[in-house]
Amino acid sequence: MRKKQYLIIILLLLVLAQCRKDEITNPAYAIGTVFGYEPGGMETTRKINYTFYVNGKQYDNEYPNRAGGKKWKIPAGNYNQGDQYMVQYNIGDPSCMTCSRMLFGYKVSDSADYKSYVNQFKTNPPQ
Repeated sequence: MRKKQYLIIILLLLVLAQCRKDEITNPAYAIGTVFGYEPGGMETTRKINYTFYVNGKQYDNEYPNRAGGKKWKIPAGNYNQGDQYMVQYNIGDPSCMTCSRMLFGYKVSDSADYKSYVNQFKTNPPQ
């Protein structure tokens, strides 16, 4: 009986650890560029591949990047290769694929957009 209780506790801890891994606890921002996408159906997009740079190093990711029950969805819209949006990532680990997301409500046309969004996120970070 005791083994079963310990096993349940360990499983719960593993689940909680995974949930925390998907969170962006110490956010930083970069410009992400769409380099590929997979259309869904009925004017939806199932997956977007993007790249972003932190301190000159390139990181490639896909959005959404978790199978089943995705926390962050791709809003309906038209996405094209080369489109740029803000990306939110964990400052301590930009390579963590489940810890970065493209912010589709914040399209970037030039460096002024980027600077404006970063200033806005200081007091009102995206949820």
